[in-house]
Amino acid sequence: MIKKKVVLGAVMLAAFCVGIWFIASPSMNRQADLEQQSDLLESIEALLPAYVAVDTPIETPTIEDEAVETGYEPLQAEDEPTEDEPIEELPTFEPLDPTAFPNGIIPIGILTIDSIDLRLPVKEGTTEPELRIAPGRVSDTAQVGEIGNAVIAGHRNYTFGAMFNRLGEVEIGDIIGFQAMNGQEMSFEVFEVSVIVPDDQIAFVQPQSESIITLYTCTPIREATHRLIVRARIIEGGLF
Repeated sequence: MIKKKVVLGAVMLAAFCVGIWFIASPSMNRQADLEQQSDLLESIEALLPAYVAVDTPIETPTIEDEAVETGYEPLQAEDEPTEDEPIEELPTFEPLDPTAFPNGIIPIGILTIDSIDLRLPVKEGTTEPELRIAPGRVSDTAQVGEIGNAVIAGHRNYTFGAMFNRLGEVEIGDIIGFQAMNGQEMSFEVFEVSVIVPDDQIAFVQPQSESIITLYTCTPIREATHRLIVRARIIEGGLF
């Protein structure tokens, strides 16, 4: 009888522990994702603006090239620099190194919305494991700051203030900031906040004459039956 009670007690204890694990596991996973997000943001901030995401080093212009670009006459023979006076070369930049960031993620910049205390790293692509760490630019949409529509998708994290959790609080007229990896800062003014069905493609339409940014996430929180989009038009900065 005592043996049966001991066995039953052990089974109940095991079941209790498993139940606690199932309850705590999602929360633990979310906390781990947020820690990786924080590490990524710190990595970006430490490097800005030391990196420029380019495929090849920037070429150093010749004297003739400078004359064309600036309008100045090239140096005459008697004015040419001597060996003691070398021409100052422009700095060159190496491509971004994936190993410099957590999980090999390649970031494209930092997104900020002061009205909801949001500051997030943004990366290329929207693969599910990486989206748990940072929002990503949807492939085949414009780069942030270029003519077109840069769509940035992110999760609606259950933790207050995390990821796009508070995106529904954004209002028309709010300012969205973005700092690219070369240090350039851009500002966008929100002109639309709306809820659409999942197969509505309005969020991905590419304008031909202006630069906009679209933030895209699921709504309502925990149900995700629709999509919340926040669209903003560039008012400062830009790559065009």
